[in-house]
Amino acid sequence: MDEQERLTLRRKIVGIALRQARERAGRTVQACAALLGISPARYRAYEAGRQDPTLPELEVLAWFFQTPLSALLEPDQRNASPEEEMAEAAPEFIALRHRVIGLILRQAREAAGKSLREVAAALGCTPRRLRAYESGERPIPLVELERLAAHLGLSLTDLRDAESPIGQAAILLDQIEGFRALPPEVRAFVTAPVHLPYLRLAMRLSELPADRLRHIAEDLLEITL
Repeated sequence: MDEQERLTLRRKIVGIALRQARERAGRTVQACAALLGISPARYRAYEAGRQDPTLPELEVLAWFFQTPLSALLEPDQRNASPEEEMAEAAPEFIALRHRVIGLILRQAREAAGKSLREVAAALGCTPRRLRAYESGERPIPLVELERLAAHLGLSLTDLRDAESPIGQAAILLDQIEGFRALPPEVRAFVTAPVHLPYLRLAMRLSELPADRLRHIAEDLLEITL
């Protein structure tokens, strides 16, 4: 492959990444063009790989699409996106999650020593309906789930998915929101690779019991005095 062919291929790859990111974000060509202050025709040329966007334009688009800049500069070339793969399995995923939630609720009820009839009465439904909830045969409406979970000493967090790609993505988004809420100087510290050893040390220290931390602090104080 000569240099010209390589450059053409590079433009095509970036263009495809732009289009996929825009479609995932639900943005229109017109909105993207207006954001950049260019014509829709020129923006379409970016996605078609006929023209090169600038790095600042890509930075703004990454922000607009709420996607990492690296996803536009070094896109994943798999044929199917994780979103497309998950969409195909969504009905099975939902059915499985109903069963898992029901199992957690039943285990919590039994651990609390409560009968189906007792919990059903508190919820205002029949024991048969509660049994269907616990088996996953019947989806639990959110408001009823909140009431049932609270009655059993659970929260919605206890029932959330943390294993599947969907659950992991939800956790990651929560973590990103938490990261955004940090002071700018803390975000800068956390994202500096050179500070990784300090962060790992902080993680290990957070797992120690209070008396052990107290001894460590006393030892450090003696050394510094």
